[in-house]
Amino acid sequence: IISDLLKQPQFRNLVVFEIDFDSQKNVVRQFGARSQSTLIAFRGANEVGRSVGDTRKASIESLFQRTL
Repeated sequence: IISDLLKQPQFRNLVVFEIDFDSQKNVVRQFGARSQSTLIAFRGANEVGRSVGDTRKASIESLFQRTL
């Protein structure tokens, strides 16, 4: 879903970082991710949204929209 959304023109400038939940525990703790499949959206340095375990394209797209 994420790679498909990033192909859309409005999201072409988004930067996506992937963190491995199992091997990068220090980064996971820093962002307060309590479970795998956590998406955190930022606009600049400010968190603008978060979702956990979501597989619905529409809601992930909505999360992306909040970063614009």
